[in-house]
Amino acid sequence: MKPNKTLGLTVAALGFLALGYFGVQYNGRNNMFTIAAAVGGAGAISYVLQKPSQPEAPSTPIKTQRKGKKS
Repeated sequence: MKPNKTLGLTVAALGFLALGYFGVQYNGRNNMFTIAAAVGGAGAISYVLQKPSQPEAPSTPIKTQRKGKKS
């Protein structure tokens, strides 16, 4: 992994740990579990409901060019 990516992931992980720690101190343990379950459920629902990206079909048929016989 690149050093910048590793540093970014480390900072993000420490930030999330601190957010969880202080969230439990402020909101309480059961409320934080409820918030985590709600966010996880919303993420799972949005993942399931995503439409697969499909390229649009061309509106006019594409003509193929045939190469003539070389003599």
